[in-house]
Amino acid sequence: MLLVDTADQQAILNALEFPGVQGFTTNPTLMARAAGAETLSLDDYIAAARKLCKMSADIGAIQHLMIQAVGGRDETLSQATLYLDELKATHDKKLWLKLAPTPTSLACCSALKELGCASLVTAVFTATQAYVAMEAGADGVAVYLGRLMRLERDWESQLASIAAIVKSAERTLLLASFPDRQTIEVGLRYSRDITAPPAVIEELLKSSLSQEAIEGFDEKVVIEMLKG
Repeated sequence: MLLVDTADQQAILNALEFPGVQGFTTNPTLMARAAGAETLSLDDYIAAARKLCKMSADIGAIQHLMIQAVGGRDETLSQATLYLDELKATHDKKLWLKLAPTPTSLACCSALKELGCASLVTAVFTATQAYVAMEAGADGVAVYLGRLMRLERDWESQLASIAAIVKSAERTLLLASFPDRQTIEVGLRYSRDITAPPAVIEELLKSSLSQEAIEGFDEKVVIEMLKG
């Protein structure tokens, strides 16, 4: 699963033209940035999220949309209901609500499943957080790999433990916080589920060795055409 990490509608549409992109992830910071604001009120945040859901309902290429829940249990379930309503009766979309790794948020997992909404526990940095998320019924966890690599010396063993826990539960491990293509290549050792900013996604097919080979192919074709 390859997703674009943005709340900007045009950026999402552009990213969907890249091979393999199946949807998008958002968070409050990205929502505010897309609105040209530093922060959003709760009402404005929910309204912006509903617009993204409404857009997604009409775009076949969007299979997954992940939106951060804000507030307590009642607010989370209310948001899920509103977002699912915007998706209308489409059955080819999977709405994920992103939850914080807290007792209050994790208590929502079962209720979200009953509504038909998947749950993704985000900002997970430890194996114990991943374990509790799985036991609480979460459909997946998200690890900010770029941040983990910067701040933790033993990030490899931590990520390996998280990946093992999620794999044993047969759930989703989404990796995020990628500053560049090289960090994604590291992350692919642990999971194929990735979300990245538009600029990083554009770099995924780039390689100086590939470019050299492509130029060689083109030169060969030109030579053969001239001979003909």
